Amino acid sequence: MRIRAVGNDGTERSGAHKAHNHPSGVAEPSRADEAITTRLRDALALVDIRVVDHVIVGDGVCVSLAERGLC
Repeated sequence: MRIRAVGNDGTERSGAHKAHNHPSGVAEPSRADEAITTRLRDALALVDIRVVDHVIVGDGVCVSLAERGLC
């Protein structure tokens, strides 16, 4: 996971993006994916870093957990 500055409005912000593939080809997030996203979001919030997205890549499909309200 890489943490980088995001935003161009003159304020310093940090955000984290997480992405991985599912070798099965099914991009649907598992319970473990949802749990690690929640734990990561809560832990990084303690140091003012926002989880911007967690993307899961499957067979020609990507699923954004941010779009599902988990980030």
